[in-house]
Amino acid sequence: MSEATDRQLEISSYLSRLRQAISDVSATDLVWVAETLERAYLDGRTLYICGNGGSAATASHLAVDISKNTRVPGRPPVRTMSLVDHVPSLTAWANDVSYAEVFTGQLAGLAEPGDVVIGISTSGNSPNVLQALRYGRANGLTTVGLLGPDGGLARELCDAYVLAPAQSIEEQEDVHMAFAHILTRHMRSFVRDRQEALAGATAPAVQ
Repeated sequence: MSEATDRQLEISSYLSRLRQAISDVSATDLVWVAETLERAYLDGRTLYICGNGGSAATASHLAVDISKNTRVPGRPPVRTMSLVDHVPSLTAWANDVSYAEVFTGQLAGLAEPGDVVIGISTSGNSPNVLQALRYGRANGLTTVGLLGPDGGLARELCDAYVLAPAQSIEEQEDVHMAFAHILTRHMRSFVRDRQEALAGATAPAVQ
């Protein structure tokens, strides 16, 4: 078997596993998460998103997509913030306190009861993500997880979660990015529908 054929088989195998993982995602749990974001939006609350490594990149991506790509004229924006992007704050908390507190340190100065903290973790066991979820639970925030195949310890700390039922971390991160785009598209439609309903309710009656 040639080297080129080996590479093709490896790629095909990865894509096959990814397709299977996507098909195994619980749509019910994804709706559960989406409805949690809907309630936060209706209440004017803020979404705080965190993760490490590839999950940090997903947190940034989800934050920018939801904050920008859900904008509808005449409706308030979805208030969203990534906790992984303020590098001086991250390094200050990591250096002066501990890396486990890099997200809770920010949440303590920003979050209010009713806000949402979204932890993204393939293992579900990242100490700083767990601390963020624990902080949320203790301070009246709603906790949400985009997690790996078994959810890890984070699963028990989440008011809503959806699992990425994939074999490898890379595949799990791919599924998380799909979650990010699905949630963004959902919230865009939700905000748009709210605007259309509001416009219909205020339109003058046709004589």
